Amino acid sequence: MKWRDIPRHSDVFAVSTLVEETGFFSTEERQVAAELVEETLARGSASGYEFVFVDAPDKAERLLAYACFGPIPATLSSYDLYWIAVIPSQQGSGLGGKLLREVERRAHATGGTQMYLDT
Repeated sequence: MKWRDIPRHSDVFAVSTLVEETGFFSTEERQVAAELVEETLARGSASGYEFVFVDAPDKAERLLAYACFGPIPATLSSYDLYWIAVIPSQQGSGLGGKLLREVERRAHATGGTQMYLDT
């Protein structure tokens, strides 16, 4: 698996597809997930969103999982985990847990002490 944190233009479609394939999210939620990638591509770090992408190790580099997180404005060290999704064929494999630990590690490395999740 290939791990990366810089979104690519192809991730707009890949994230939308991945979120749809999980079967857990509505059409509106799928659109929001793709829009956050677009906003980050347009604004960079000023968007306030950070990503971790996990790609298949093949030539197609199919997106297997991703997470979107970021610091909560007006707090000293709190982060929100906005999105975390794993393709159905990898669910139950431990990839989601590894992805969550990587998000936590990255937030902690930049001073994060609390992570909030809404479901």
